[in-house]
Amino acid sequence: MTTPCFAGAALIPGMPQLLAERPAESWAALAAAAGEVRTVIERQRPDALVLLSTQWFTVLGHQFQLDPHPRGRHVDENWYDFDYGHLDYSFPVDVELTEAWAAETEGAGFQARRTRYEHFPIDTGTMIGQRLLNPSGDIATAMVSCNLYAAADDLGTIAAAALRAAEKLGRSVFFVAISGLSSGLIQHWIQPEEDAVFSAAHEQWDRRILDLLTAGDLGSALELREEYAQKAQADSQFRALAFLAGTGKLTVPATVHAYGPLWGTGGAVIHWPVRGDS
Repeated sequence: MTTPCFAGAALIPGMPQLLAERPAESWAALAAAAGEVRTVIERQRPDALVLLSTQWFTVLGHQFQLDPHPRGRHVDENWYDFDYGHLDYSFPVDVELTEAWAAETEGAGFQARRTRYEHFPIDTGTMIGQRLLNPSGDIATAMVSCNLYAAADDLGTIAAAALRAAEKLGRSVFFVAISGLSSGLIQHWIQPEEDAVFSAAHEQWDRRILDLLTAGDLGSALELREEYAQKAQADSQFRALAFLAGTGKLTVPATVHAYGPLWGTGGAVIHWPVRGDS
C-alpha cells in the first residue's frame, strides 16, 4: 500500500507583527487564522513540512538546509526595537528528506547547494512559520531557499521534486509557502491601530487574486501573477503560488482564512486541502 504523500498546502505571511504583544486587529486575525491551519496540520499528522520562505533568498542555485536542528536567537534587522523583533528558534529538519529533495532537484537540471553549519542565519519568515504552524517542533521540516533569479515555473519544478522525494521515501508532507501579497511597506513608524494596506489599488489586486483562488481558478491567478507583481508589488512576484502549484495538487478551491494589512503590506492565510477532505 502506498502512503498518500500530499497532506495539503498553505500560504501564510512571514511578518513578525503576527507575534506582537499588542497587535493590530488584522495582525491578531492573521495569527489566529494561522492557528486554524495549524489545527489542520495537526489533524493531517504529516511526517514533514516542506517549506519555502521568500525571506530566505539566494542568487546562486537553490540552497537546502541540512542542519538537523537549527537553533538560536535572531534579532530582526527591521523590527529590532519592538517586542516581536527578537525571535528564539529551535526546530527539527528532516535531513533524509531534504537530501533526497536536493538529489531530485539536481536530477531536474538545477543546482542544489547543501548547507550545514552552526548558527546559519535562519530568516524571519521561516521562524514565524515555525512559531505559528509548528510551535512544539513535533514536525520535521525540509526547506529550500528562494532563488531571486529563478523563474516562477522553476520554483514549481522544485516543489514537484520535493513531492517525488517524499513519494520515494514514503513520507506524508504538508507544503508551506511563507510570503506576503502586495508589498507596499509603510515607510515610517506607526501605531498598530494605524495599519492599513498601502493603497486601495494594492488591496483591490490582493482581493482579485484571493477571489480567483477561492473560486478554484488557479490557472487565472497564475496567468495574472506577473501583472499582479507589477501593479501591486507582489512579494517576490508572488512566485510562492507557483511553488505550491508545482505540486500539481492544488485541485480544489482554496480557503482564505484571513486577509489584512501588515505594516502596509497585504497578508493572507490561505489553505488548500487534500481533494476529498471536508
